[in-house]
Amino acid sequence: MLIVTDASSSRCRDVATVKCSFPIESQDAMNFLKLVVLIISFGAVAGCAPISRESCINDSAYDIGYAAAMDNADRMNRLQSVSKICGKEGREIDVAGYTEGFDAGTNAFCVADNGYRWGLRGRGYNGVCADPAFGAAYDDGLRIYKVQQRGKAIRERLETIRSRVANIQQILDEDKTLTEERRRKLVREWDGLLLERRDLLAEQQSLPPV
Repeated sequence: MLIVTDASSSRCRDVATVKCSFPIESQDAMNFLKLVVLIISFGAVAGCAPISRESCINDSAYDIGYAAAMDNADRMNRLQSVSKICGKEGREIDVAGYTEGFDAGTNAFCVADNGYRWGLRGRGYNGVCADPAFGAAYDDGLRIYKVQQRGKAIRERLETIRSRVANIQQILDEDKTLTEERRRKLVREWDGLLLERRDLLAEQQSLPPV
């Protein structure tokens, strides 16, 4: 079974769960589907091994190299990692086959549409692609990703503030045992939260559309 690394969800998941939302006739879509299928448990996400035991046993050195390139891994670092893991399974990785696959994977990886998707998922990029169109597309996708993540963080913080403000209000209204010092502290916290909420709402309104 092949395992794909999905950084956008920060976990490893079975390739069978991946759904395509583009016309499969498209060549770019076919390239992207190949990317999904051939990224074999590579460790861009903490907690995922660089390669699965099943891949060590069943996949060719070419496919292992191809998948490494499509995961934007460092050529030699990934080869050393998978060689160590597969060595425990009695498998020696053919360097020539791995290199051939890695070169082919790099060519497939370095297309502009994939650069945009890569950035949109918030993935890191090691600058391997010579075509400046890839870097420009990656930057566009990454910009949108960052805006989306900041918008999410703002919404979550606003909800935390709303909950805490309501909690403080309830304490002030109902707790008859409050000392004056404690009351003043809660009021200061209340005021600080309202100021933070004002600033967050202003920032939320200023975020560029995505």
